[in-house]
Amino acid sequence: MTSTEPLLSLSQRRPSLYSSSNGSAYEAIPTRSSLSSELPEERRLSFDSDYEDNESHKASLEEVTYEEERPWKYKLIALLCVLSLSVGSHYAAHTLGALKSIVKKELGISNSQYGVLQSSVSLVNTILPILGGVFIDIFGTSIGSILATSLIAIGSVFVALSTNLRSFVVMVIGRFLYGIGSGTIVTVQMAILSHWFKGKGLAIVVGIQVAASRMSSFLGNLTVVPIWERTGFYGWAFWFSAFLCIVSLIINITYILLMRILHDKLSQQEMMKIKQKKHFSPKKVLVFPTIYWIFVLLEILLGSAWTSFLHIHTELIKTRWNSTDEYAAYTSSIAQFLPIFISPFLGYFLDRFGNRSLTIIASSVFLTISMYLIGFVELSPIIIVTGMICFSISLSLGPVGLLSSIPILLPLDYVGTALGIVKSSLNIGSTIYDILVGLLQDLEGGKYGMVMSFYLGSSICAILVSILLYSVAKNWRDGILDMKDDERKRKHDTVKVEEFNQPTRKNYFYIITFIVLLIVSWILFFFKFFID
Repeated sequence: MTSTEPLLSLSQRRPSLYSSSNGSAYEAIPTRSSLSSELPEERRLSFDSDYEDNESHKASLEEVTYEEERPWKYKLIALLCVLSLSVGSHYAAHTLGALKSIVKKELGISNSQYGVLQSSVSLVNTILPILGGVFIDIFGTSIGSILATSLIAIGSVFVALSTNLRSFVVMVIGRFLYGIGSGTIVTVQMAILSHWFKGKGLAIVVGIQVAASRMSSFLGNLTVVPIWERTGFYGWAFWFSAFLCIVSLIINITYILLMRILHDKLSQQEMMKIKQKKHFSPKKVLVFPTIYWIFVLLEILLGSAWTSFLHIHTELIKTRWNSTDEYAAYTSSIAQFLPIFISPFLGYFLDRFGNRSLTIIASSVFLTISMYLIGFVELSPIIIVTGMICFSISLSLGPVGLLSSIPILLPLDYVGTALGIVKSSLNIGSTIYDILVGLLQDLEGGKYGMVMSFYLGSSICAILVSILLYSVAKNWRDGILDMKDDERKRKHDTVKVEEFNQPTRKNYFYIITFIVLLIVSWILFFFKFFID
């Protein structure tokens, strides 16, 4: 397209806006106003008329160079919105797990049915995050975030209502609706952060987001049992989580309205990028590199183990230690305590020093140690706390390393879809894990021996796959995944979007495997739902 030629020629002769520590320079994408001022009068009208047509080409240039710094006041508003999105959903996510014993008693359900109840959230998200990622890639984050937070709030109200009705079916419906929203919310969060922080501080803000999410989960695990014991009705804990979800929805709407009010103060180019509707092609999935699919596999092994273990760890401690509900909830909350403090610093470390693949290996190792201590060593207060701390370390290291890697592996236009597949793979694994854990526990008469053997085997597999990731990352694009932030910025000068345009046979194999696991998760769910 001839209208893009001024962009390329000017970018070659503009002075550098950023310089690296060793003196080499990399350029920012020129803004509309700066380009117009440098073009001759007869070319300005042509450039202005073609401006919107050039957006897709400038988006491609964005992957090659780091654009000029965005105002921090707008970054802060976006970050606060992202943090608020996860407060209600993460609190609600762990309310059910902390009250597993009382929920089974009040609703009269088995461990397998409880597994169905938990997996009802992950089941719908075996497909929805992909559709949500595509939706976000096409229409942007504003509509997606409103829909997601609305469904989370509505679903949480249904779950709370089911405790008054003592209805297992209503709770499943509520969890299903909640799952539709919660499955998209992480994709929305990462899409917002990738837009505002791509190229500088992304891992740090991802760490802050993970810390805020874990704070909500920690408080949910810690407070719901006391709420039940103080009020005498366990349903009040679910009503409180529904209230938090409604607050998150209100904050999100406020963010959208505020950005619209402030839009005049943002550059026209910036608002075009926020509002831009992009073209989506299914071929995107066919050009993802092999290293991305290793992350998908790790999300199944690590993410599913984290998620499903957090659904049962309170009752696990109560059963193995023969403790009270309150003590079990207090002790199990340690599992989500450390990420609150470690995740932001880990994000800074990854931006400053790199080594994402080594961080993921360490996460897998700590998960394995945790499963061994909790499942196979004679329990004592020291062993319980040590095991939960090891799990907490794993939960601190893994998510930041996994989530912050995706925007590095792929062009920005592909991030929404890529994150959707990652989230979908997590929920495929979580659906399978939740149902298998319930089956294994029922087969053993409510004990957790077979369950912990399953978790230990899964975590050992995660170590092997993370070592494979480290090996592949060393040679993929000169090790860009494990580079320091400054080194990665220089490397982006040579990364071309066109490199992602050639499908390979390996991708067909990965996609078929993904679809097979998806089908297995749905078969398991409906088999257990209708049989029980």
